[in-house]
Amino acid sequence: MNNKINQITILISQIQNAHNSELTVAQEWMLEHVKDPELKKKVPKLSVVAYHILDTLSQHQELTGIKIAQELGVTRGGITRAARKMQDEKLIVAVRHEDNKKNIYYQLTPEGQKIANLHAEMHQELYRQLQEKISTDFTSDELDSIIRFLSYIKDHVM
Repeated sequence: MNNKINQITILISQIQNAHNSELTVAQEWMLEHVKDPELKKKVPKLSVVAYHILDTLSQHQELTGIKIAQELGVTRGGITRAARKMQDEKLIVAVRHEDNKKNIYYQLTPEGQKIANLHAEMHQELYRQLQEKISTDFTSDELDSIIRFLSYIKDHVM
């Protein structure tokens, strides 16, 4: 039993650290599917947080860094660092409103919208593939056990 628990713990750790590889599965998929050579150069430069910022901004016309941080459950500093890099890559712009010079609002550029769309398409395709594989590789009883286990991890560990 302890060996199985050790294997589970190691697998969870590997899943948590999977995004630390040089290129993620998501980035590899996007590199294969992006048509614009200029955008292709930008895909590997973006962090996971940057992709989620693009997703969030694609669902809103504009947002402050604080609102983005709240939506993503990320620190404001993390948003600021990612936003700076994304501005350098011309994927987002920072604007101030005439009536409120204090707050900075982020908006997608057309290039940022293209990457956000590609990222959303990637998620749909990879999730579809994963769900298909899971449904063929596991029985209903096994899936019930997996659901119970993951719910336990979510409620007691994370």
